[in-house]
Amino acid sequence: MRKKNILLVVASSLLLLSITLPTPIGSQLRLRTMKPVKAYSKTIIVPTNYTKIQDAINAADPGDTIYVYNGTYNEHAIVNKTVTLIGENKSTTIIDGNGTGIVILSNASNVEIREFTIQNGGDFQYSGVLLGRRSIGNTIRENIIRNNTYGITLTGTNGCSIINNLIMNCSRTGIQIKDSNNNSIHGNTIVNNFWGAELLVESAINNTFYRNNFIDNLYQAQSFALTTNWDNGTEGNYWSDYTGEDLDSDGIGDTPYTILFGTDNHPLMKPFGDIGDIAPPVADAGQNQTIFEGMTATFDGSGSHDDVGIKSYIWAFTDGTPKTLTGICPIYRFKNVGNFTVTLNVTDYSGKWDIDTMWVNVSEDNTDPFIGSLYQEPLEPYAGENVTISVNVTDGESGVYNVTLSYSINQAASWTEILMINLTGDTYVGEIHGLPNGTNVWYKITAYDNAGNFVVDDNATLYYVYTVIPEFHAAIFLPLFIIFTLVAVILRVINRKSQ
Repeated sequence: MRKKNILLVVASSLLLLSITLPTPIGSQLRLRTMKPVKAYSKTIIVPTNYTKIQDAINAADPGDTIYVYNGTYNEHAIVNKTVTLIGENKSTTIIDGNGTGIVILSNASNVEIREFTIQNGGDFQYSGVLLGRRSIGNTIRENIIRNNTYGITLTGTNGCSIINNLIMNCSRTGIQIKDSNNNSIHGNTIVNNFWGAELLVESAINNTFYRNNFIDNLYQAQSFALTTNWDNGTEGNYWSDYTGEDLDSDGIGDTPYTILFGTDNHPLMKPFGDIGDIAPPVADAGQNQTIFEGMTATFDGSGSHDDVGIKSYIWAFTDGTPKTLTGICPIYRFKNVGNFTVTLNVTDYSGKWDIDTMWVNVSEDNTDPFIGSLYQEPLEPYAGENVTISVNVTDGESGVYNVTLSYSINQAASWTEILMINLTGDTYVGEIHGLPNGTNVWYKITAYDNAGNFVVDDNATLYYVYTVIPEFHAAIFLPLFIIFTLVAVILRVINRKSQ
């Protein structure tokens, strides 16, 4: 009985202390009524656990991983907690914004997004990925981000890493940074955007770009920030339009690459690392062509394509001697008649290549141009008045090369030539400047085609002729008019008197 009383007293004392005093025992007792602290992170699988990525994010706890199987997910995701988003395969796990809004918006810190294709954000101001609201420590890596207005936008974001992404075909900018500090951007391939990278405001401080590949952007980069590092002190970025040399063969350009309001002091001579170029290019040399000698052939390699970009187009053929042209759509005038096989070789930035062939048939042109109707204005020019000659000229084969107006003021002893202007359609116009009174002018028209054939219209050897007449001034006309009027009046008076 005594032991029971002692136990009862001890238990009552402990209960009183847990209620009235902030002792460790009291704290432990109160914890039993609180929500348990999560001791582990879990993995949520899309579409196994949830069919939508956003539903998986909503169900996740901070620290969870969301793993997304291959497929196309037509949605927009808002990440508002610390999670890791992982796609099964970046080429086949696609988040598609359907041309509207921001595809992925993250306002949380320490978020990681990797192994996705993120595409088709909306027009105007929308991004594939936007990191904002003073978030820190986010990582965007190993993604394909394409066909957005902006690829990746950092606004009010610090200490983030943008690593090994392929960012391409954005109508505005690949990577845009505003009011964001101490971010590291490296290992990315930024290709075929309007701007490769933009840092838009002075408050973006100490952001570092290195080992990135800036390829065929209309404008590679610009920075209005106070401090932007375009290299890490030893290595910069690869710029597809860099023209400097590497005389010591260390892989670093000997001269800096100049950026709008910035400088890369250590530009790379070759693309860095795996630029995300998985497939070889596909060459397309365009349609076969049939032309006449002397005509210009325009080659068209614009149908060629690559998953990242084509670095070079080389066209090879033989026209008497081997010929090599470069560029997407070069032009060439063949010197010989015949059938020519043309080979296009395209190479991408990872060194992969492909070829395609087409042929050009150059036919002989034995037909002269045709000179049609001729017009002269004015027909009787005054002294000093210009004379305009217009004529219609056509050539149905190799085409008109040029038309010349030749005139003589000494009965064909010598000629002055004027190259006529193709004003519109088949009409060519030339002008003979004003000449003195009494000048006899002979003129003829000569037309050449692109094959060297020509025809002369000299009015059946009689030439076209006009004579410059004196100008009739008003100062002379008025006195003569008065005299004629007086004479008419006098004659009329005499006539009346005689009657």
